Amino acid sequence: MVKTLVLVRHGKTEDASPTGDDIDRKLTSAGIRALEVAYPRTFALLGEDPEVAVWCSPAVRALQTAGVVAEAVDSCGIDVRQSLYDQDLDAFLSELAKADPDADTLAVVGHVPFMDALLKHLTGVDLKFNKGGVAAISLPDGPAAAGSLLWYVAGPDAVSWDAMAEVDDQVELMSAELADACDAFLADPADVEALRVFRICLRRLRSLIQFLSPWQSKKQCHRTSDDLRALLDATSPLREIDILSDVVDALVESGELGENCLLPVACAKERQLELEGVIALMRKRHVKRRLHNIADDCPSIKWKSRVLASGLNAEDFQKHFDEELAGLDDALFGLDLRDPEAVHLARRDAKEMHFVARALAGVIGDDRAKTSEYMDNIQGELGALGDAYRNERLANEYSLSPRFRGVRADLGVVARDQAEVASAILAGSTFASRMRAAD
Repeated sequence: MVKTLVLVRHGKTEDASPTGDDIDRKLTSAGIRALEVAYPRTFALLGEDPEVAVWCSPAVRALQTAGVVAEAVDSCGIDVRQSLYDQDLDAFLSELAKADPDADTLAVVGHVPFMDALLKHLTGVDLKFNKGGVAAISLPDGPAAAGSLLWYVAGPDAVSWDAMAEVDDQVELMSAELADACDAFLADPADVEALRVFRICLRRLRSLIQFLSPWQSKKQCHRTSDDLRALLDATSPLREIDILSDVVDALVESGELGENCLLPVACAKERQLELEGVIALMRKRHVKRRLHNIADDCPSIKWKSRVLASGLNAEDFQKHFDEELAGLDDALFGLDLRDPEAVHLARRDAKEMHFVARALAGVIGDDRAKTSEYMDNIQGELGALGDAYRNERLANEYSLSPRFRGVRADLGVVARDQAEVASAILAGSTFASRMRAAD
């Protein structure tokens, strides 16, 4: 005979299901996480190692909640009862009277107003269950006799988990996009656009992972960041050749390089050599292991234990974003635009803030999300300057290579052109003007 009856209202639920049917509505990610944190403490009120049977409504949201309850009380099964979804008091009480005599404690997961009515019927207590709320009723003489309310614990506030759930969703989305981009690149490594998209996906995910580092498991953060950085480094020379090749093609088209110039051919051969090295590298065991690590780690953030215990709200992410943005602003206004390495690093940082602002727009708010466009403009200007510096450097480096022996004069044209481009950018850059005004 059931001596203790625990009434549970399901947790925070999505507004509608994909099917449009009420029974198919699910718990939100934040709702699940809030229950997972709260219920071990709540159900510990039943005492040490209680024997608890679990019944629930067939609604998806109730089944999900019952799963968390079963985990909290170490119950091995869940019994679905239609009466709980139908909110049929007489049918449920009849089932309760026939419950397994070995089940001293029974947890039932259902809906309101049924849970409110059942509590009042059994105890006389008029109490309104909030989402995730739990009430324990003592039934010393069984469900046919009057019972008494042992305790009631209000359901957990899912607000502290809403922002985290949205961040989790963004990380999962970026991970899926990276997996698709990686597959496309590996399927056709010679595709210039596939390489570009692959690198963007690597950088976007790494930017978000680094932004989350104060709250993420240190081991996961470091490993994922290192793996993503290694793949970026491995493909950087290939991307640099593609950018230089675009400049060479433009100079041929403009007539600054002769129509029969062999530099495009030399660049294509150099790209093929670099590509073969990248393909060989991607086939090596340690690189495959990095790809495997990313696939395993990234779809799900491993939050630090203190975060799992208390959650994070939007204000936490907003404060961190403001701090990062302030630091970047300080660095940008002290930037030496004539230092190629400093320009490269500043562009990288601005691009990372652009990616973070765009990815977390729903968490940090519209005003901060507008930073994405601002940072994109800055990284665009710095990118053009950085590309000119890098193209000039590559042209000078290639002129020393035996593979470019026959096109050294053309490389000189490219180097001078890119030096002029850099000078023009410095003279006309709105960013450079802001720097001078600040001085």
